[in-house]
Amino acid sequence: MSSASRPYRISFVNSMRSWGGAEVWMLETALALRDRGCDVEFVTNPDSELRRRAEAEGLPVKALTIRIDGAPWTIAALATHLKKTGATALVANRTKDVKVAAPAGRLAGMPCVLATRESDFPLKDRLDYRWNFQVLCTGILVNSLATRKTILDSGPWLDLDRVHLLYKGIDIDRFVPGPAPSGRPVVGAVGQLIARKGIPELMQAWTAIDAQEWEQRPVLRLAGEGILQEDLERWREGLRHPEDVELLGYTENVENFYQGLHILAMPSHAEGFGLAAAEALACEVPVVAGDASSLPEIVVDGETGLLVPPGNSDALLAALLKLLKDPALARRLGLAGRELVMDRYPREKTLNRFLGLTGHPEFTPEGKPR
Repeated sequence: MSSASRPYRISFVNSMRSWGGAEVWMLETALALRDRGCDVEFVTNPDSELRRRAEAEGLPVKALTIRIDGAPWTIAALATHLKKTGATALVANRTKDVKVAAPAGRLAGMPCVLATRESDFPLKDRLDYRWNFQVLCTGILVNSLATRKTILDSGPWLDLDRVHLLYKGIDIDRFVPGPAPSGRPVVGAVGQLIARKGIPELMQAWTAIDAQEWEQRPVLRLAGEGILQEDLERWREGLRHPEDVELLGYTENVENFYQGLHILAMPSHAEGFGLAAAEALACEVPVVAGDASSLPEIVVDGETGLLVPPGNSDALLAALLKLLKDPALARRLGLAGRELVMDRYPREKTLNRFLGLTGHPEFTPEGKPR
């Protein structure tokens, strides 16, 4: 069967064993595509969390171990699988995935082979990168203008028209405002507990907040897992009010988490899209974010939240205090945040563009119906 006569079928290739933002996006996109009647499958490592969740949702999964960059036996196995299933579009997650998926897709005669760059990190100026990203891939998906700039600055050998901006879509029917939180003000953070997410600065800022006298002491809730877990537990025990810091671990129903907040703190040093910021704003929760990567595209300083220099705990403290002490301002920022998300990031809009970029016959690459 020629590639032109194949029905639209997309394969997501993702070798991550752990669960993160890229995996959330891929699974939610696959489910939304299935709801639209599209054929979707995953290629994952046998012991990955993505495999477990995709299979639980009834999605087809090909278990394939991807360990070595560009291993010929893995390329051959994937190419055979793709040819057998008749996939027409492929989206590969990490660079390691691209080095297997891009040649496999080409060997299988696929017309659309896309890499996706989930974080604002540069490409390496190496022959294997040039070969895979410029020659074998038909394009690269980037989730923010900041990531697009980083990719093009680090890879001047890339054709401009091969780098496609595709924002992460937000389910605005799932992420909705809840009842106004009552009682003590709550600041939250969600994501990996790592230094790049600004956790050390948040700890320093909260130490100062904890030391102040309050009519109603604020609460800090952290949802997530990571290597700083033990550091956070030790730090909490040294606070004046350790009971005011809640370490929730991984949180499944994250929309409920946002709905219980007054402020989201996201003082990241680097991001890809900044999914948590957009989700929180959709719930009308204002965001204090690091002025880095894509976050200024979502958190408009003074309009939908406040931006602070990455790594600056004093600036983070000042921004948190400003919103804690002015709930009317926080409320205005949150209301404006939902309007921004509904205009710029609704899932149906971004899903249409994804379909067009991956060759669906009913949509243009701009996401408009043909």
